[in-house]
Amino acid sequence: MMPPQPYPGMYYQPMSPENMLSRRNVWFVNVLGLGMIWLAFILRLVSNDVNLLKFDIFLVISGAVLVGLTNVAAALGSKKTTDMQNLGLFIWSGFVLAFAASLLAALGLF
Repeated sequence: MMPPQPYPGMYYQPMSPENMLSRRNVWFVNVLGLGMIWLAFILRLVSNDVNLLKFDIFLVISGAVLVGLTNVAAALGSKKTTDMQNLGLFIWSGFVLAFAASLLAALGLF
């Protein structure tokens, strides 16, 4: 007996990391990370609670690392970007990490 013929429709193809690093996804993660940093800044201005300060530190560091790693991954992993776009992603990730470190130092969280 012969096995049945496969269905001629769509086959499952696993998504490659390059396809996951689209402009839209990188932009969304940048917005998410900067939103986390902004929320930490607003929470720091509103309250002086010790537990909230620790949560602020977590939000700033998590948001900055999320943005930095995503931009570096997009710069190194995408074949569609030019060298200048890759350089821009590297500069942007360094800027966000430096901004987060200066924010932590300025707010006395570091």
